[in-house]
Amino acid sequence: MNITDIKFKSFANGYNHYCADCRIFFSVQIMGSEGIKVSHCPCCGGLYSRLSGIEALLIHCKNTNTDPVNLYHAFPHNEPIPQSRTGATPHQVRWIIGCAKADKEKNLPVTVDSLAGQLGFDKEIVKKVFEELHITETGGTK
Repeated sequence: MNITDIKFKSFANGYNHYCADCRIFFSVQIMGSEGIKVSHCPCCGGLYSRLSGIEALLIHCKNTNTDPVNLYHAFPHNEPIPQSRTGATPHQVRWIIGCAKADKEKNLPVTVDSLAGQLGFDKEIVKKVFEELHITETGGTK
């Protein structure tokens, strides 16, 4: 077997590029073509907004004053999101969002304390994720 090229995904969510204009992740594959570089976003046509890697994404977040937790799915699953003020891992963010949504649907209280206790996560991490992702606390009806 003769391996000529190995391509790794740029982001943990499996995509190779992120468009800072339309805020989507994407990969492009052209059958039978080699050495083709993506110069623009296939969704919005943005020419200068394509980012291809964690470092570029972090620079973009810094330049736009955006906490990287907003793009949590791009980072490795069980490592703290780099440069995020939350200290959370993508795994924790998924659980916080999922439990908040499920509890709201069940008309249960959704608070920093209730989710921190339910998930066994540090209260300060849950609080910062709530603040950064604009998750509203609710009193519930049960």
